[in-house]
Amino acid sequence: MARLEDADAVPPIIAYLSGHPEMTAELGGPGRVDGEHEPPYPRLRVADAPGGTDDLDAEIVGQRITLEALGTIDGPTIGKAKLRRILYTALRIVRQLPTAPEGTTDKVVVTAVSSAVAGGYVPLADGRPRYVATITATAHPAR
Repeated sequence: MARLEDADAVPPIIAYLSGHPEMTAELGGPGRVDGEHEPPYPRLRVADAPGGTDDLDAEIVGQRITLEALGTIDGPTIGKAKLRRILYTALRIVRQLPTAPEGTTDKVVVTAVSSAVAGGYVPLADGRPRYVATITATAHPAR
């Protein structure tokens, strides 16, 4: 039986973006969407963010999730324009998840994706380039 604690939208979002050919092409190859900040670059990191909502009676969560287009401080320079393009491609694609064919995920149903904080250039403290936005994914456990 599915339970509210199973309604984590991060794994299906990572799986959906990872498997999308347009996202793979924009990033320059497969294996560049996950929750880590590690080579190869550019990459897209998808992670929990603070905040959100939940409806305990209806077993629905509104989970805040950050999408970060990441570059590297060493090696070839990935410009701000490229990182912005990666981020906004991901935002456009992830909005399609609620209408994706059944079977996209077996544990969580994502019913809506909306913008929570608009995208912007926010380099990391060590100078690595990053373009970041926050979304709200409304989800419930698969029944």
